[in-house]
Amino acid sequence: MNESTSHWDKPTSRKRKASLVQSTLGYHPAKRLQTEVKKTMPHDVFSRSPHITPNFKSKVTTKKLTIKNFVPPQVNNAQLHHMWERLRQAISDVHHARPTTNSLESLYKDVEDYCCHSNPMELYELIKVEITNHIRRWTQEFSNNTIPDKEIFLKKISDIWTNHCKQTIMIRNISLHLERNYAIQNPHIEPLWDLSAATFRNIMMSTNNLSVRCVENMLKLIELERSGDVVDKSLLKSVLGMFRSLGIYTSHFEGPFMELTNQFYLREGQEKVNATSVPAYLKHIESRLDEEEARVMYYVGNSTRKLLISAVEANLIFNHIDTVLSKGFDQMLDEERHADIAMLYTLFSRVKDGDEHVCVHMESYIKRRGLEIVLNPDKDKTMIQDLLKFKDKIDSIVIRSFRNDECFVGVRKKAFEEFVNKRQNKPAELIAKFIDSKLKSGNKDQKEEELDITLNKVMILFRYVQGKDVFEAFYKKDLAKRLLMGKSASIDSEKSMLSKLKQECGSQFTFKLEGMFKDIDISKSLMTSYREAQIEEQAIDLSVNVLTTGYWPTYKPDKSIIPTVLAATLDKFKSFYMSKHSGRKLSWQHSLSHCTVKAYFGEYSEDLCVEKKLELKKELSVSLYQGLVLILFNAKPRLSYSAIAESTNIEDDELRRVLQSLACGKARVIKKKPPGRDVEDSDEFEFNKEFRHKLCKIKINQVQMKETDDENRSTTEKVFQDRHFQIDAAIVRIMKTRKTLTHASLIAALYDYLKFPIKTNDLKKRIESLIERDYMERSNTDKNTYHYVA
Repeated sequence: MNESTSHWDKPTSRKRKASLVQSTLGYHPAKRLQTEVKKTMPHDVFSRSPHITPNFKSKVTTKKLTIKNFVPPQVNNAQLHHMWERLRQAISDVHHARPTTNSLESLYKDVEDYCCHSNPMELYELIKVEITNHIRRWTQEFSNNTIPDKEIFLKKISDIWTNHCKQTIMIRNISLHLERNYAIQNPHIEPLWDLSAATFRNIMMSTNNLSVRCVENMLKLIELERSGDVVDKSLLKSVLGMFRSLGIYTSHFEGPFMELTNQFYLREGQEKVNATSVPAYLKHIESRLDEEEARVMYYVGNSTRKLLISAVEANLIFNHIDTVLSKGFDQMLDEERHADIAMLYTLFSRVKDGDEHVCVHMESYIKRRGLEIVLNPDKDKTMIQDLLKFKDKIDSIVIRSFRNDECFVGVRKKAFEEFVNKRQNKPAELIAKFIDSKLKSGNKDQKEEELDITLNKVMILFRYVQGKDVFEAFYKKDLAKRLLMGKSASIDSEKSMLSKLKQECGSQFTFKLEGMFKDIDISKSLMTSYREAQIEEQAIDLSVNVLTTGYWPTYKPDKSIIPTVLAATLDKFKSFYMSKHSGRKLSWQHSLSHCTVKAYFGEYSEDLCVEKKLELKKELSVSLYQGLVLILFNAKPRLSYSAIAESTNIEDDELRRVLQSLACGKARVIKKKPPGRDVEDSDEFEFNKEFRHKLCKIKINQVQMKETDDENRSTTEKVFQDRHFQIDAAIVRIMKTRKTLTHASLIAALYDYLKFPIKTNDLKKRIESLIERDYMERSNTDKNTYHYVA
């Protein structure tokens, strides 16, 4: 039975009981606690013992444990004094970096006992005095030593602060009980760390302007660093960390630091912007911004970042925007320095309205360079090509340097529209001629893909042109020549261009142009039917294009004399056409006709060998006027100019160009006497029997007369006449809708309605014309008001 007694049945000593109650209840007085602890042996305990039989019934015993309030031992003043002496000595050892004679556990226990048996406020004040006295000793020691070197001075301050922080942490750990149970719970008492920092700030940094000296020395080091010298950044980081911990960073350092920064960069900006090139100055700004960002990351801190970066931007960028742009922006654009332009745009976008200043200068640049191209008559031949190159250059800059910013896209459009239309009508005319040169059969420089790209670029220029009716007039005239004379390089390219015009200007703009293509297609079908209807073989293989008058340009009436054989063939076709389309009227226009003439040079006979026949027999591809002149030499080998003019009845200027092409060109099938480039009335011409050429089929190009001012003026006048009709129609439509309008309102409505440039005086003339024709009338009470006449 004694061997199986449970462990909690063993007697407990009084000393152990007292220790147990003390550790459990701590120093909680006030209540008398009594707890009756009952312990009951489990029934299965006995079953585990090998000495007890299964039928044995255990006896349960109950014991009572009485717990009474702990009565702490009384501590007298001598014991409290002894405790403080041990604590004071430990604090002194910490301040002087000596090892302590007592363990940290015993020191913690002394603080705990002192707070329990005395007033904690008394211990708090004692510790405060020790910390204050130590800081005063440091201050006195530092004040007696003059340290001229700024780095040594800051190093000394940094070391003092570092040691002070370590010492404060050690003292706080010893006094943790006082910190947790008294200082933290009392809102009127500062925690030991805050107390130590405030004491350091109030005594150490306020004595002998120590904080001012620290700021001055730090600013000198920062200025040296900005000037390129190597300084101890970790030292600056440490001292500025001390300023933040003491709560004097903003009040003592930030203001002087920003003042120094503004002065430094103001001076540097004024020196650099005039002494260096624009790209070099931009790189310098970028370098300075990177340096200041690194300075913020390393020791200045994010709280000052916005002020610091703004100071750099204001003094290096904002103050010199106009100087930089006027000094080197145009040159960078001329040289297409994309990286430098992108850098300028990025930097200027950082300041207020910086990108808008760049936009304004960009617009001014485009206008100046564009006007140099458009307003120079000597460059008319290359105007469109130069404009395309200039457009590609500006597009590349906008995309690569300005990242397709909407502001610059809008500026590009606005600037191009303005300078292209400074010279009215001419750019539209030259765009039409440029397209003509690209679509002619002689243009073999570009493949179809390249041609399509070029035409797309031209369409962008066309979009900027206001006088699109001028373009239409010249384009239609050139298109007619290409279609009728077979000079079009590709019908697919022609239709592709027509589709682009339709997409840009609408179906009404291309209606007549589409009609021209329909006439060509219908004429091909008509000629197929005509050849099938001919029973006898014709002496002349005829091909006719039947043109609708309203679609095609207006040509002068043709009065040339056609040979009998050709006239008979033309009459046969006319009869055939009228049988198909009764009631229509045909009028022949030979100015754009061409033919093939067989010619024999020298003494030709059928008995000659094949090589000799090929040498003497040629096929000449010429215009109809050239063919009419050549046929005259079948009757007479020698003819005067007046005789040729009388026999053909060709217009004088046209006849002179025909004779020049036949007698003065590369293939001189007739001779001119006397020799010379110009054709005079007294000149005579004879058939050139000695003419030889290596080819059997020879194309004799007609001398192309440059378009005269009269022809240009004639085309422009036709455009203006059409504009008059459009203006009249617009006025009538507006007045019919509004019924009554003032003069100013009518003019404003017309400007919104019309799509081509027009002067106010021209509008006034059209209004007067409509008043005379009773389409509208003036008000009897107000002469500036118009009424619609139904």
